[in-house]
Amino acid sequence: MADPVNMNSGSQGGNDNRKGNAGLKAVGFVAGGILLLLIGLGLGWYFFYRVQVNVTVQAPPAPPPPPASKPDPAAVRALEEALEKQKQSNKALEDQIAKLRDALQGNVCTITDPRGLGITPPAPGGTPSGPQSPATPGVAPGTKGTAVEPKPGTPPTGTAADLVPVLENATVLILAPTQQGGLSAGSGFFVTANTVVTNNHVVRGAVDGHVFLTSRKLGTVMDGAVVAGVGGGTPTPGSADFAVVRVSEAVPAHIRPLGLSVEPGALKDVVAAGYPDAVLRNDRNWIDLLKGDPSKAPELIVTKGSISAIQNRETGLPSMPHTANISGGNSGGPLIDMCGRVVGINTFVSRAEAGAGGLFALGATGISKFLRDNNVAFDWTEAPCAK
Repeated sequence: MADPVNMNSGSQGGNDNRKGNAGLKAVGFVAGGILLLLIGLGLGWYFFYRVQVNVTVQAPPAPPPPPASKPDPAAVRALEEALEKQKQSNKALEDQIAKLRDALQGNVCTITDPRGLGITPPAPGGTPSGPQSPATPGVAPGTKGTAVEPKPGTPPTGTAADLVPVLENATVLILAPTQQGGLSAGSGFFVTANTVVTNNHVVRGAVDGHVFLTSRKLGTVMDGAVVAGVGGGTPTPGSADFAVVRVSEAVPAHIRPLGLSVEPGALKDVVAAGYPDAVLRNDRNWIDLLKGDPSKAPELIVTKGSISAIQNRETGLPSMPHTANISGGNSGGPLIDMCGRVVGINTFVSRAEAGAGGLFALGATGISKFLRDNNVAFDWTEAPCAK
């Protein structure tokens, strides 16, 4: 009889196998947990405990610039030619400015520089500039200035503006080339159809007594000769500064000479006319005239004021400070009353340490004495202007 199989021993082995598998699983879980713990510690160290190292990445240097191209020889020559032309233009401009500076020097006398040209003039009372005229047409020799010339037109009535045409027809710009190569510029006015009166300091330096005269009414440049002159040095109270210029060409018929009259009283209105250089600089016609265009003449400048006083009346050569604005270039221009008669000739400006200084005209009494002494005809009115 066969031995019975112990069925229980098989069941026991199965149980042992299952227990072994469970142990292995437990060991796997523990090993996995330990591995996860190590990974966590490693990550924590990496993110929180390791030393942070900053690495700066430097950009590579910029490539060197390409070599400059050589200039085009033709372009260089063109540039040099342009520069040379500019230099020549600048030189011409400098020469023109120098001429303008000479022409625009102040010609209203000052106490320290009466001609405004930086030239020391001869002493007052020296020999007259230019040739002396033995006799003046229209005046019989020895008659001492008998007025035989036609009288000027009827003086206007009205305001100072009505005197402008009278002054335009009688006042001229005088340009006198000097021995030093400069150009003395001043003003003057007709007292006869071909005779102009001005200051001697305007014309006494003229080469051979030759001057030029022009105005918009004359319409061109005319030749003139200095035929008489006196004074023109450093002005002192009562000193004369007069000259006569004879125009050698036919003067247009519409030119009307100015008559002379006794000096007005203080605060009487007067009008000055002339060509002050400070204003001429803005006149294109003046620039064109200096460039050689004889058909161009600057505008006449007129200013209104009043007589401040009659000084040195007892000397026979009174001077009149007045308020009609004048400056360099007005020298020799007329100062007229409201009846259109010359009562003075604008001559000098005194410079004051404070204030504007004084503007002076030599009175018509002195002008008339000079003209009589040189046999120059003129119209004289003794009666004062009622305006």
